Amino acid sequence: WIQCPCVRACPEGESGKMAQAQDPRQAAEMVRMLQEHCIQARTALEANPNDHTALAKWGEVLLELSMLKQGEEAVALIMQSIEKLEKSLDIMPDNHNALVVLASALNARAFLQQDPVVAQELFNEAKKNCLKALELDPTNQRYKQLLEAMEDAPQLHAQLMAQIQTQGGAQGAPKPAGDDEWFYDMVGWGILIV
Repeated sequence: WIQCPCVRACPEGESGKMAQAQDPRQAAEMVRMLQEHCIQARTALEANPNDHTALAKWGEVLLELSMLKQGEEAVALIMQSIEKLEKSLDIMPDNHNALVVLASALNARAFLQQDPVVAQELFNEAKKNCLKALELDPTNQRYKQLLEAMEDAPQLHAQLMAQIQTQGGAQGAPKPAGDDEWFYDMVGWGILIV
């Protein structure tokens, strides 16, 4: 498992518990609870489609849920998270919490990219969102820590990809471009949000 320090955010989330939810029963309970939160957010949005808080919370919960999934299901949850968070920010652009969670989601997506150029674009976008959040809440120590950790993200990604290529080459099985599934097969799903 890889613990990625540059994906830390979700200041009010359940992610701290997720890092400890290694028991299958705990993980199943965490998934159930997160799915309930998704239903609550969806219900709030049905009542008010412009509820930026519900959108942001839904995006945060989807990101947390993705940490308990693997393969295409995890990737789809990350993409849905990004979509909800961007919609929330369209309504309320100065929501610093949504900006930081979006930065974390973008980092998670970047680490799933084989193409270093695509990963770097995502890291840059994540950093931009984190900088804006810090500008809106300059005393927030979590945001400062996240920004510091983001500085190492591209190097960590490059090291990870080199390690995976080395392991893949040793196994003699080329990995298809654009297929995120191999990432999970090689290193497991371990990008944790603290």
